[in-house]
Amino acid sequence: MIVYLIGFMASGKTTVGIELAKNLNYEFIDLDAFIENKYNKSVKQIFEQKGEDHFRVIENEALREVSSIEGNIIIAAGGGTSCFYNSIDYMNKIGLTIYLKADVAELVARLIASKTDRPLLWGKNQQELNDYILRVLDERKKYYEKAKITFESASVDIQQIAQTIEAAIE
Repeated sequence: MIVYLIGFMASGKTTVGIELAKNLNYEFIDLDAFIENKYNKSVKQIFEQKGEDHFRVIENEALREVSSIEGNIIIAAGGGTSCFYNSIDYMNKIGLTIYLKADVAELVARLIASKTDRPLLWGKNQQELNDYILRVLDERKKYYEKAKITFESASVDIQQIAQTIEAAIE
């Protein structure tokens, strides 16, 4: 069984995925970390050196690679993973997709507090960040909403998600 966690950056995919994997005794893979390990470069370096288009190509290849691993896996996809190369349809076909939905104010607060270097946010002040999230969420909504299950990320209950996953497996 493969469970994909999708949603905007800072929606909690990695945090939820780690806890979920522990609860369900699944392997956990963070797609961005997988890419960084495989290419021995940070996502930031890939963006700087090759650009977003190149990153999306290798992200798509990495998604398919980790999806071929045997066993029970929770995969935290990148914020844009499901929005390129028909990846949301691919994920829906072979696994269970869960959208961790967060509102704009929550995302802004989390991203400002985050110590993670996110290439798509470079140089943005709080208002620009807010406007960017509103615009990109609007563009990505049609992909995120194709997920089989949606949870509000501000009130995520790991046990509830784990039970939902177990019920989907049966």
